[in-house]
Amino acid sequence: MRKVPPEELPALLAQGVKVVDVRPAERRTSPLPFAAEWVPLEKIQKGEHGLPRVPLLLVCEKGLLSQVAALYLEAEGYEAMSLEGGLQALTEGR
Repeated sequence: MRKVPPEELPALLAQGVKVVDVRPAERRTSPLPFAAEWVPLEKIQKGEHGLPRVPLLLVCEKGLLSQVAALYLEAEGYEAMSLEGGLQALTEGR
């Protein structure tokens, strides 16, 4: 599973990577600065996500849930990446 540093995010977005927000509903308190589909980790774990077979960038608050989600999706044959440090790294300007 590839961890994407925050500074690579603009290039991936420009390439059209599909962003998936895996945070639980109670953690989605602020809007994201980019378009993303919301699919909580629980649905990914159960295989109930319906995601297309395209490169996926998974995001969460600190980058931990997205890593777990990426591993589940990779096991299903997806190309899945995790935003290193999560959304917190973006707001901290890392």
